[in-house]
Amino acid sequence: MTNKLIVSYAFPPSSTTTGNAMAKKILKNKKNVDIIYASLNNLNYDENFAQVLEKYLTKKYVIDLDFDIGWENIKTFSENGMTELDKAPEYESMYSMCHFIHSHFLALEYKLKHPNTFWSAEFSDPLIYNFEGKLNSGPIDDEKYINRMNDAIPENFKKIGEEDTLNYICEYLTFIFADEIIFTNENQRKVMLDVFPNQEITTFIKNKSKIIEHNTLDEEYYHINESNYEIDDSCINFGYFGVIFGKRTLEDFVNAFDNLNEEYKDKYKLHIFTSTITLFEQYLSKDVMKNTKLNFNLNYLEFLNVCKKFDVLLVNDTKTSEVYSVNPFLPSKLSDYEGSGTDVWAICEENSIMDQKEIKYKSRLNDIESSINTLNNIFEDKLNIKIENENFDKEKYFKQRISELSQKINELVDVCHSEFKKDEMYEAQINELNLIIQNLEAENSQIKNSNSWKMTENFRKIGKKFK
Repeated sequence: MTNKLIVSYAFPPSSTTTGNAMAKKILKNKKNVDIIYASLNNLNYDENFAQVLEKYLTKKYVIDLDFDIGWENIKTFSENGMTELDKAPEYESMYSMCHFIHSHFLALEYKLKHPNTFWSAEFSDPLIYNFEGKLNSGPIDDEKYINRMNDAIPENFKKIGEEDTLNYICEYLTFIFADEIIFTNENQRKVMLDVFPNQEITTFIKNKSKIIEHNTLDEEYYHINESNYEIDDSCINFGYFGVIFGKRTLEDFVNAFDNLNEEYKDKYKLHIFTSTITLFEQYLSKDVMKNTKLNFNLNYLEFLNVCKKFDVLLVNDTKTSEVYSVNPFLPSKLSDYEGSGTDVWAICEENSIMDQKEIKYKSRLNDIESSINTLNNIFEDKLNIKIENENFDKEKYFKQRISELSQKINELVDVCHSEFKKDEMYEAQINELNLIIQNLEAENSQIKNSNSWKMTENFRKIGKKFK
């Protein structure tokens, strides 16, 4: 039996970014471990990636549980997880990673029961506040749990309260009880520690923390699942993997492609792999859409292989300057891109972690001239040409883009209104049917209570005997 336990709420075969990140750590370390995770029956599965991991998994504890981010699901994972772990000998060390926070809550329970187990806890992103700077969660409404944790918290640390949010409690308790805290970058550590103004606790956390970036897998893993995805070799092929949301959009890329020299607008293909195809259909400009192929997400190993097929891979920062003192987010897909050997075009917020990296093509977030110049550089390199700068009317283009997006919004409003009217129509039909049923039930009741019905009861019994 191994002496190391991995606690990972999400893990292959369930297909999630955070589960894959933990799997990459195991493959990179090449050491046998025991692991406890949830089955997450309501998510997509990736059996191929799970099979690759088998040789490093000595013991698997699988908690039968659907995916859910609520407190009850977290408690169930922790309680059922401890029931399983109580059957095993004590582990020498333990590693947990979140997002998802379920992992840290279970690891915390194990640490409280087995204080000699060395607990390493990784935070992939800040938990308490989201991209918009708003609270990521509400209070847990569990007085019994809060009291139990307050009994465990050492006297020199602040107690938690009923008003504290779920994510705050996860961060705070992990900071106190974990033996080692791992951040993915220095900006993330700064932002997460800034939440706690008490110098004593920030020094305490910092002294037991380290920076470890997302793992990049060895070359062999990029060839396990050879994909038959077709690329047009007559064009420059750009690949984008993921969704768009809030302050992470493709707008800078769209702006650049829209303003590419007319002579080269048919010389590229944009390949997008996403779970939100409909959103991209509405979001991309008409000209960019002509050159775009929209695809559903790939399983992880095929994704690695497909990354090698493109000329350029696209990645962009989330805009955070209005919320955080520094950008704490480092896109995890960048580590997969780096292992593919394919050139990367990164649109970076100034002084972000990604901005500080050596990346072949970079442009500045929300800077259309920067994006256009970078795209021109890509075309010059890939086609071995020289592109002459054209006069660019920024105001005219933005008016055109806003008009196009406004039209799409109006079309979506019309569709929603139409669907709402359908719902009204269906509701009216349902109400009408319910009224008919009520009338029939009333008539039926009236007949059964009538004298003629009662008088013919014996005849009906005789009729049944002859059936």
